[in-house]
Amino acid sequence: MPYNHFTTDERDFLQSALIMKLDTATIARIIGKHRSTIYREAKRNTTNGYYVASRAQTKAVERRYATKPLPKQGNKTLMQDIKRRFIKDHSPEQIAGRLKIDYPGQKNRHASTELIYQYLYRCVLTEPNLKVHFRQGQKKRNKRLSGKDKRGCIPNRTFIDERPAVVDQKSRLGDWEGDTIEGGGKKGYIATFVDRKTKFLIAYPLPTKATLGLVKGAKHAFMRIPKGAVKTLTVDNGKEFAAHSQLGMAIGGDVFFAHPYHSWERGLNEHTNGLVRQYFPKKMPLNTLTKVELDKAVKRINNRPRKSLDYQTPREVFNQELFALQT
Repeated sequence: MPYNHFTTDERDFLQSALIMKLDTATIARIIGKHRSTIYREAKRNTTNGYYVASRAQTKAVERRYATKPLPKQGNKTLMQDIKRRFIKDHSPEQIAGRLKIDYPGQKNRHASTELIYQYLYRCVLTEPNLKVHFRQGQKKRNKRLSGKDKRGCIPNRTFIDERPAVVDQKSRLGDWEGDTIEGGGKKGYIATFVDRKTKFLIAYPLPTKATLGLVKGAKHAFMRIPKGAVKTLTVDNGKEFAAHSQLGMAIGGDVFFAHPYHSWERGLNEHTNGLVRQYFPKKMPLNTLTKVELDKAVKRINNRPRKSLDYQTPREVFNQELFALQT
């Protein structure tokens, strides 16, 4: 597994996960890093028995600069000049351009836009009041010449902050959670949808995680579900949900996104996926899985008594809710 530095979102999640006392293996699986990486991160940045994400991020940045300092950042005169201009609300690009005009031919008094940004980001760690001078409130930019943005690539997402508050209560039929299960070696997938109140499961096989295939499958899978039994759908940030507008129209409900690395915001779906895994273990390829085989497993899950439903089955409770909906 290739190593990548922790992002601020990952550190925020790690802080929450440690408070919840999740085990290292579970955290590693959710974040997508090796468990030893999680262990080292927690050990290195824990102070007085607590891991604080913001403090860990600050220490990481400081270590990075200490191991690879930028030569020009040792030029105190230049750095003071940059900060003075920045406090006057000059942008890093404007500062870089103006330095060349004010000090023609004096390369020791020049700085690139990228260097200025890096210096100012470091300054903000110890002087938070400098944030107000960034045009976007210190909104981090993508690295220059980076291939593509690996996050935030789903346009027009609506996060669960805007989801109706009643959904949190699990008191009504029609609030669903959705996800996909990956087969061993990324061979085949299963799309899963579970109703938050009744725990009723709908699932269908997918040859790939292609967005349009998922939408087409959802439209067919929800055809037998009455209109009033689909109100909202909460999904994760996988690219297979990029066509969320079409997905919403296909199932007849509004689609909302959980926050990245906040799997507990779809806790029922994660738990239900675990039940599905009983029949289709993690390393098992799913590219040969048939709908008949999957339907058999889903039927068993939906007809299993659940303690949280007072030992009724999801199918029984779902049918009761449908009957109440139609009367």
